[in-house]
Formats: sequence, C-alpha cells, structure tokens
Amino acid sequence: MISNKITNLDDIVCVPGVGGGKVLGRWLQEPIHDMFSPWSSPAFNGIMAIIILSFAACVIVSLLKIKSITGAVLTGVIIMTLPSTASNMYYMYLAPIFALSILASVLNVYLTSKYTYGFILGAILQFLSMACYQAYFGLAASLFVLVYFLMLIDGTNVMLVIKKGLRSLLCLIVAMAGYLISLKFVDLSDYKGLSNIGQTSATDIALSVLRAYHRVLQYFVTVPESFMRGAPTIFNRVLVVLFVILTVLLFIWKKAFSEVLRGIIAIILLAILPFALGLVYVMAPELSHASTVMIYSYSVFYFFLIAGMERIMIGTEGKTKKISVLLASLIFIVLILESYSTARVINNSYYRSYVAQNRVMQYYNRILSKLEDGGYQYGEPMTILGGFYPDPLPIAAHSMHSAYLADFEGATTEELLFLPSNRDRFIQIWFGIDTGDITMEKKEKLMATDEFKEMPIYPAEGCVKQIDGVWVVKLNRDDSQEN
Repeated sequence: MISNKITNLDDIVCVPGVGGGKVLGRWLQEPIHDMFSPWSSPAFNGIMAIIILSFAACVIVSLLKIKSITGAVLTGVIIMTLPSTASNMYYMYLAPIFALSILASVLNVYLTSKYTYGFILGAILQFLSMACYQAYFGLAASLFVLVYFLMLIDGTNVMLVIKKGLRSLLCLIVAMAGYLISLKFVDLSDYKGLSNIGQTSATDIALSVLRAYHRVLQYFVTVPESFMRGAPTIFNRVLVVLFVILTVLLFIWKKAFSEVLRGIIAIILLAILPFALGLVYVMAPELSHASTVMIYSYSVFYFFLIAGMERIMIGTEGKTKKISVLLASLIFIVLILESYSTARVINNSYYRSYVAQNRVMQYYNRILSKLEDGGYQYGEPMTILGGFYPDPLPIAAHSMHSAYLADFEGATTEELLFLPSNRDRFIQIWFGIDTGDITMEKKEKLMATDEFKEMPIYPAEGCVKQIDGVWVVKLNRDDSQEN
C-alpha cells in the first residue's frame, strides 16, 4: 500500500480535500488535513499513519501493563494486521487523521485511568477524536472496560476501581455531550446513521444494544464478513474458546471472588465488553452494518487475550504453572496464526485493488485513444457515456475472487473505479485532461438525443461523436441505473 498508489472511489473524488468532513460531523478533519499530503501520497500519509499508530501501540502496552517483549510485539502485530487498519489505509487521504483519532482515544483512556484529574484532558482528547472520526469512541469505551477488569484481576482496591470507573464514565459523557453540542453549529448530512447520534428513541436504542451484541458475535463466530471467511474466522473461533477458558482460570487462580464485590463487578465488566466493542451500533441506531473502518474497537478482544496471557502465568507453580504455560502458548500461537491469516487477506485485497486500478487505467487509455482518433482535441469538453449495469464491466470478466471484497470498506473493484458519476474526475486526476464542466443533467440530455441513440457502442467505428459541442464516447446503454 505504501510502495504503490492504490486508489479507490473516495480517494479519487475527495482529494485534495477531505470529502464529507464537516457535513458528516467530522469538522476537525479539514484543519488537520493540511498537515499531511493533500494529494493522498502513500509514501507520506501511509508512513505517518504507521508512526502515529506505533505511538498508540506503546500507550496500549503501558496502559494494559504488558511487560513481556512477546506481548508488546503482539500488540503491534495485531494493530497492523487489523482489517480496520487496512481499511484506513485504503482511504489514504485520511489515514494519518484516522491514526491521530485512534491515538487521542487511547491517550484518553491512559490519562483518565492513571491520574485523578486526567479525565479533564482525557475528555478533551476524546472530544477532538470524535471530531475527526466518531466511531473511535467505542475503542475508548472498550479499553476502559478492559483496563478496569484487569485492575480487578490484579487485585487493585475495589473502591479505587469504582472511583476510576465513575471518572471514566464522566469523561465519556462530557466528551460525547461536548461533541453533540458542537454538531449544533454544523449542517449535517446522513451517512450510515452517524449524523443521527443523540437523536433516537429509547426503543431504537434498546434494539441497537441487542444489535451491538449480535454483530460482535457474528463477526467473531457465526456470520463473518466476506473477507474474514475461512482461516481468519476459524482462528477467531478458536480464540473465543481460549478467551472463555482464560477468563474462567483468571477468576479462579486470581481469586476474583475473594471479595464478592470484586467478582461481581468483574463479571459485569465482562458482560459489558461485547456491548462496548459494538458501541458504534448504539451511537448510530440506524446503522445496520458497520463499515470496516468503524469496528476498530474489535481490536480490544485481541488485547484482552495478550494481557490475560501474561497474567495467567504470574504467581502460578507446579501443575498450575504447566497449565498456564500451555494455555498462554496456545493463545500466542493462535494469535500469530490469526494475524498471519488477516495479513494475507489484507495483502490479497490490496493486490486485487491494484489489479482493478490497472485494468481500469488501461481501459481508459484505449477509450481515450479512440476519442483522439475520432478528432478530439485536448481542451474540448468530453465525456464517456453508457454503462453495463447489472452486468460486470468487460474488463472485470475475470473476477479474481473479487466477491470476498464485498464487505471490505475501501477495497475497490473495476466497477467502483468506473462509475458514470466519477469518470470525469478519474480522467482529470490520472490523465491530467480537462474534461470540461459536464454536469449529470447535461449528460442525461446528451443520452436522450437521437444522435446518441443512433451511435454504435465502443469499440465499433462511430462510437465517438461531437454532440452539442461535447465529444461523446458511447460505451453501452443508459447510465441511469448506475448513478
């Protein structure tokens, strides 16, 4: 992704800006965007995103009190092989901003859980994080739950954990309230329900809570995303089993019920954890299926296993020691296998998108050559009309298993790079040709003319013609179903 330029639909349409930004409630994206490459350079934005995520990994290691090199390395491996991280990289023009938002959420958890008045700065950081991307609120909530569960397992005073938990809750409430107030000064559009945060009924919220639990279960166990089917989900299912065994042993060996209140709160936190992982569904109750970018909080499941893997080996001896070493070793091995399987999926997705981009580029080249042969002169208005919906593009006849990209947010196929509404933009950026200001209304009028209807379709002779002062290439039938 960093050594090649792999674009997608948003990357074409939005650069050198941020796309939705303010109208999607992400009003801080635009001011931060100028700190990085406005033209979505992967060699700059990609590397900066990785550096920022590296700081986040360091904070997480400290936050969860992971002490081994193995645990620290695994934390970084998990972050870099998350499908959510890959999805962020697909939106390269926003990748470092996403990374900063993640870092701000992680720092919020660190400061709030560590310092008495850290929640003040923590709330500010969370507020700013949401102004960049709302969904990372769920990452902060999930980390809070994990941190306080681990504190209880480690034997921290129960009342201290309760106080810290209440401060954390206050921090999240203040951050959310501040963010909702800030939206009063923004004209919002709707995107996957996130613009309706704080505007839903109690019934919808109750249903969204159930949906949050259900979606998390689906992702890890029952109905995985298209790109997670096969090995990634098999290993996830094994990890869920190991998660259950690990949790039971932590409760027994760490004597969580030596104080009844400690055990009860630990169980409550465990029950809340899946809800926190899927919190984006509660933040936006209209959301039925979160995009890959939105589910970064799922990473906390893996962080739980890493932190628990270390703790299960502390203070054990004899037969118990052997069992703990065996369990920790199994968790380590399966985490590595899961990371490898998702890394494989990610790189296959990158390569498939790279192939799609090259196929489309060559297709445009052939079409533009036909246009030049027809008498077109650079600088004259031009457009490519007609589509193939619902059939695939001719250049996508060999699918290369593109179906597995269906749920992978940001991953692109030929059709997504050749949408009728964005062809002009692609030509402007990648070929440097001024296509003229041909609106969709103008295109519809051109397609309604008898001249257009009588034209043969590309690549036949006569598929290029100047109509009403606009050079037109006719590909196929009407585009209306594809817009």
